Amino acid sequence: MDATKNLISEALEQLLSAEFKKFVWHLWNGVAADIEPIPRAALENADRQDVVDRMVQKYSTNAGTVAVQVLLNINQNDLAKRLDVKLQKASSS
Repeated sequence: MDATKNLISEALEQLLSAEFKKFVWHLWNGVAADIEPIPRAALENADRQDVVDRMVQKYSTNAGTVAVQVLLNINQNDLAKRLDVKLQKASSS
């Protein structure tokens, strides 16, 4: 799980402040119909590491998949693809 947390954190560090704000907005407004949102109060004023921790608490082993989906939702397609590849490599090792 630490590898997943580190990879998500590295991806979030690539986002500008406005992009990170959109990422968080999607987490509390719902990523997709089958993914339960994280309560807004849990994410309010959260920094990148806090968001990663909350994602892992909420989504457990699916946190990486959720991060990839949110990145796609905010049109960070290249970053989403890179994260997805890294997560697959980490899970196979």
